[in-house]
Amino acid sequence: MVRQWLGRAALFSLLLLAGCGFHLRGDTQLSPLLERTYLQGVVPYSDLGVGLKRSLEAYGVTVTSVPAEASAILSVTYNQLQRQVLSVGATGKVQEYALKYVLQFQVTNPKGEILLPSQQLELMREYQFDERSVLSAGEQEALLREVLQEEMVQQILWRLEALPPTLNG
Repeated sequence: MVRQWLGRAALFSLLLLAGCGFHLRGDTQLSPLLERTYLQGVVPYSDLGVGLKRSLEAYGVTVTSVPAEASAILSVTYNQLQRQVLSVGATGKVQEYALKYVLQFQVTNPKGEILLPSQQLELMREYQFDERSVLSAGEQEALLREVLQEEMVQQILWRLEALPPTLNG
């Protein structure tokens, strides 16, 4: 009886989702304008540089080290990850920090025509600081920095997916 009810509920849910036009994203493609991309303002072996290169290549983009060979230039104009004090205890010692990551980028073609106007992205994560466990707090901060870098790469890719297939289009 319960199994039959669950089956009907699942079928009804699927019909509702299909009826409203919902579908999974599936494979997404980046614009052919990004076919050969040069990364400007990014240290190649930094976490951001490695993450961007790897992710772009997973989309079939060739990341070139020579700007003249590029069909697009992804310029990171601002890139800062900083720690801010969020709360202080009664003894004046820090209890909570926030990691704030701000990045600004734009995409142009080699002629300087803007393909994607300047975008500013901000991510923030908070964490508790326990002075009795400084080592684990340091590990927690390092892990959060890594997570923020990965999320920033994903945010950039989502914006790149919005590029039209052609400059006029």
